[in-house]
Amino acid sequence: MKKYKQLDIESLVSIENEVDRLTRLVGNLLFLSQAETGEIPINLNKFSLDELICEVFNHVKTLAANRIEIKLNSVDLVEILGDRDRIKQVLLNLLGNAIQYTPEGGKINIDLIDDGDFGKIIIEDNGPGISKKDLNKIFDRFYRGEKSRTRSASSGFGLGLSISQYIINLHNGKIDVESEVGKGTKFMVYFPKDPNLEIEKSE
Repeated sequence: MKKYKQLDIESLVSIENEVDRLTRLVGNLLFLSQAETGEIPINLNKFSLDELICEVFNHVKTLAANRIEIKLNSVDLVEILGDRDRIKQVLLNLLGNAIQYTPEGGKINIDLIDDGDFGKIIIEDNGPGISKKDLNKIFDRFYRGEKSRTRSASSGFGLGLSISQYIINLHNGKIDVESEVGKGTKFMVYFPKDPNLEIEKSE
């Protein structure tokens, strides 16, 4: 009887996790659909990007527990005009990916640099890296590289980077990525202090 009860609990947990995943999928698809029609509201306010970085760092450090070392390195004081909640979503997406694909005992480094007219955020891990073939496609919807095709309870649907890129573009910023298989991945996100400022995009 205890065995059946345990199986029932495990089944309920599995169903609950899948419902959560599907709810996130619907929410993400709705976001992207609204984005295509220009219906995404963006609330611009001045806020401290460094305070947001510290807030997100404390959150993801708890999420990673003792499995991965997450280090907050240089944090410059940077104030920008932007949508704090949307930018927080970008940071959680990028760090969530880094945690998911960095093996136990790995490291994730976070930096915030005041680089003149914009704040530069660097998130670097020493995970499996991304192949050159995949690197050009990681911002495509539903795209998942070969190493990430196996689904797990924590895996997503390949929408997080598409959403992040869109939010960054809304702020007239940019996102670059460098990666090498077996050595890790580095994301660099640039947010203008004033969203009316043009940032030169990478080719």
